[in-house]
Amino acid sequence: MSSVTAHSPARILDLACGSGDVATLLLQSLPSAQVVGLDFCRPLLQQAQVRGVAQLIEGDALHLPFSDGTFDIVTLAFGLRNFADRPRALREIARVLRTGGHFALLEFSPPPFPWKLFWDFYLFYFMPAVAQLLTRQGESFRYLARSISAFPSPENLRLELESVGLKAVSVRSMSAGLVKLNLSTLK
Repeated sequence: MSSVTAHSPARILDLACGSGDVATLLLQSLPSAQVVGLDFCRPLLQQAQVRGVAQLIEGDALHLPFSDGTFDIVTLAFGLRNFADRPRALREIARVLRTGGHFALLEFSPPPFPWKLFWDFYLFYFMPAVAQLLTRQGESFRYLARSISAFPSPENLRLELESVGLKAVSVRSMSAGLVKLNLSTLK
């Protein structure tokens, strides 16, 4: 959160906000900021509203309903890998950021070798089998495994961000390197 709050943003877009986890933290950390949550899933937006997120929009990340340069910061946690057209979503994010604004992306990251061997076994076999046994949701976890493994490497992600005008500021590794917080700025 400090990566976002350090910039004292006035207007923040929490993209694919879901039930409002990140938006709630942002509102607590930056009470004077305007935090807007956007998601395509109405039931999740209703949960975010109950949690106190007042500005919520049901919308599509590939067609953001905002003017160019509207936001100081766009946050996105564990959603980029699910977008049908990642390059288009990144172009939209860059479009709604003001020049010098920041994009904070929290996403799963492929672990380095040799950990990747264990991670793949866990992700593709162990986790779906346990989920199927306990919750009958094995297919959901198989989708999760596919979406994580198809996500670009850190280097390829950096290139995708640069292709839309976002320059890497910092990358912070978390959860033994399985999650990364990428902070970029719009050139």
